[in-house]
Amino acid sequence: MKIMQIDLWISNYEETVAFYQHTLELPLKSWNETEATFQVGNSVLKLIKDLEARNYYYHFAFNIHANMFQKAKSWLQERVTLSTEDGEDEVEFAGRFKATSCYFEDPAGNIVEYIARDGIAPSSESTHFSTRNVIEISEIGLTTKNILNSAEQILHLGILPQDGKIVDEVDYLNFMGEQEDGAYILLGPVGRTWFFSHKKSIESPVTIYTDRGIISNLL
Repeated sequence: MKIMQIDLWISNYEETVAFYQHTLELPLKSWNETEATFQVGNSVLKLIKDLEARNYYYHFAFNIHANMFQKAKSWLQERVTLSTEDGEDEVEFAGRFKATSCYFEDPAGNIVEYIARDGIAPSSESTHFSTRNVIEISEIGLTTKNILNSAEQILHLGILPQDGKIVDEVDYLNFMGEQEDGAYILLGPVGRTWFFSHKKSIESPVTIYTDRGIISNLL
């Protein structure tokens, strides 16, 4: 499964659009007073102004070239304040999810991750990091009060859980997608604390366009 586009509903719209355009230097594809789309490697990030200012927020991740993590981290540190967990501003994942990540928040309060996946993402011959080293959107959180109903929608598209079954528990995150693709829908419950954040997961409207079909959680 590949994530082609995600549609997110945000407050603090103008500042957030400026952040992705000027701070993260992502190419702006289109813009008007209520919607903006950015090219994120092979994927598209669409930000939609929440006219009721309900302060929704999400977790999502960008895949970067496997050998570019430290260069990407240094590049980010010049632009944002990295989030920390137990005093560390990066994390190395072992086992099947072998990767290195760092996190920060954007002006809308989204928890953004840059992740280099060893053995999954290709390497780059670049001597310095730029947005050309951002490959795609690799994760999007889907927080819901009804895990099983959302899981049925995802399973219908042939997108399977990494653990082989859906777990409907308060503190569990279902990684939906194939490991070899390095892209996941993170299906989880309301109230779970996001990694590298003190924020609890909230139910927020989202539309996810994959190469298998569309998943919507519109409130």
